[in-house]
Amino acid sequence: MKKICIEDVDCLNFWIHYFGCCYPNGYDESKDISVSELMEELYTEEAGNWWKQFTGYYEGVLDESDGYLEHPTTLEAMLPDKILKIEFHPGDILYFINDEQVGSTGPHWEVQTIPYKDVEQLLSLKNGRQLFLLLLPLAFTGEEEIQSVRKKVAEQMRNYFSENFSERVSGCIAAGMAQHPQK
Repeated sequence: MKKICIEDVDCLNFWIHYFGCCYPNGYDESKDISVSELMEELYTEEAGNWWKQFTGYYEGVLDESDGYLEHPTTLEAMLPDKILKIEFHPGDILYFINDEQVGSTGPHWEVQTIPYKDVEQLLSLKNGRQLFLLLLPLAFTGEEEIQSVRKKVAEQMRNYFSENFSERVSGCIAAGMAQHPQK
């Protein structure tokens, strides 16, 4: 297992791919665009090669093991009274809190498992911005909170992306978060 720390994900190449693959519900119906379509605008071959190396992708991994590695790139971080672990496989991202799986963004995705308010509280922690953005794919909220969620997400994304781009992506993310949670 390749262990990484939160500082290892604090780069543009990471966030381009992370946002691009973690929002199966991230779709803004009024603009007919998804998070992954928006992230394609920023994709470069260099960014793609970075992500492949980061996740341990190799030709045939999807056929051999459905994109799962025995020893994936793994981030561990402290949450209040809990340990967050995220495994980055070539074909999936798995989320664990205290060794219990709480989500997945791959082909059998399980998102919207944590109330948005719980994820938003992470912003007060050291590395709160990164923790907030990392757990955002698992967040759900009500329709009445969409505008405030959109604003908060865009505000955090502006650390990596332009203001206009952050606004566009946050609209897709917030719209997807208001759908009914899977659990």
